[in-house]
Order: sequence, then C-alpha cells, then structure tokens
Amino acid sequence: MGQSFTIYPVNILERGTVSVSGTTDAAYPATRLHDRTAAFFWQATATEAKTFHVDQGTAGILPVDILAVGLNNFSGKAMQWQFSDDDAGWTDAVADWTPTENAALVKTLSTSLSHRYWRLTLASTANPRCSEIFIGPGYTFDIQRAPGPSANNVSNVQWNRSVGGIERSTRFGRTRRSRSYTVFLDESGLARFDEAVAFLDEFSKPFFFRDHTGSYYWARLDADPYYDFDHKTHVHLTLNFLEML
Repeated sequence: MGQSFTIYPVNILERGTVSVSGTTDAAYPATRLHDRTAAFFWQATATEAKTFHVDQGTAGILPVDILAVGLNNFSGKAMQWQFSDDDAGWTDAVADWTPTENAALVKTLSTSLSHRYWRLTLASTANPRCSEIFIGPGYTFDIQRAPGPSANNVSNVQWNRSVGGIERSTRFGRTRRSRSYTVFLDESGLARFDEAVAFLDEFSKPFFFRDHTGSYYWARLDADPYYDFDHKTHVHLTLNFLEML
C-alpha cells in the first residue's frame, strides 16, 4: 500500500450545540474548545468530573472518524468517548482509556460513524483544562509515488542585522513540520478534495492533519493548491502543508 495523508477539515463542535457539565468559568469559555487555536485554553476552576456534549441536530449530521484533544492536564484521569442517536442510550466509540501524560491525544475509528450525539467524559480532575476538542470526518488521499512525499522542518526564527552589521536572532517557537505532496485524482477524488477544502473558508482556516509518517498535528495550507490538468481523466494536484503551533 502506498503512502497517504488525511485532512480533518471540520469539527462537529463548531456546527453543533455544545455543553459542558458542572462549573463554568467565564474567563475560559467552552467556545475555546473549538476555535482552532491551540494557544487558547478552556478551563474550569473546580475539582469535578466533566462531560463534553455535542448535539449535531437533525439535519446535516457529519460522519466522525477522529477524536483529538489538545494539550491538557488529563493525565491519570479515566476518559470515555461515546455516541448516541437519542441522547439516552450511549455506546462506546472506542475502549475507555486513561492518559499517561498531559500531551495531546488522538483516537481514530476504523470505520466512519454518523450519529447525532457525541460526548467525551473525564473523571474528576482539579481545574481541568485543554486547548481543543476536535471530533470530525477525515478525507484521506494517496500520495503519488513519483514524485514521492517531501518533508523538512521550517525554522521559526527571524534574523535581524544591526547598523554595525551584527546579526541577532529572535526565536518565536520551535521548528515547524513542512510537507509537500502530489496526488493524482480522478473526477470523484477531485470532488472529495473540493468537499474537504470547502470547510476551510477560502483556505483561511487551519485544520487537523495526519501526515505520511502517521503524525497528527494542526496544519494549514502553505501555498494555494496547484492543479495540473495534464491527463484526460485525472488531475495532478500539488499540496503544501505547514504545521501550526
């Protein structure tokens, strides 16, 4: 099997009705759970269990392939991810788990599931916080073998030269992963790509991303997609992705 990548362009929390059980903190609202900004955190100033609940409504229910939780303090706390069609009977999407570190976490499904209600539960935690909860569909594309995928790390540094000619650097953060892929799409594949990027508001939004190595992170398009109509039934499409910190 060849290499592939996956774009996760839309979070059902953005489109649905979101509620969080228990104590609320106006300084860290629930909207931060789905603002596509890893630097802004949701938080509750309390020690209690939490249920993050989303209702997709009766129309426009999106399939779900992934749960991603951004940086958090959930280490050592039992978690459960479930779905329902009536908000009464709940079924596990994956086996319950307990994170062993406060790092971002990802749970993927082998088959897409389409259900109106989804919830993520967290055992009692002191001042629980996380940067993002992402639940949504994925669009996977095979990478052309030649040219194969290319990758590098992009510096996050600005160099400035003084009047005297001395160079000094300002580092804004760690290096960022950069990926470049070419795909060869037929009419249906191109329609799937167009469907995915339609969620990105004219390429203005970042999205969750799985690269060809199997790593997951926030990314954005680093250049406009380049379409090469050099084949009667297919299109060569060149895509450049850059990690968002």
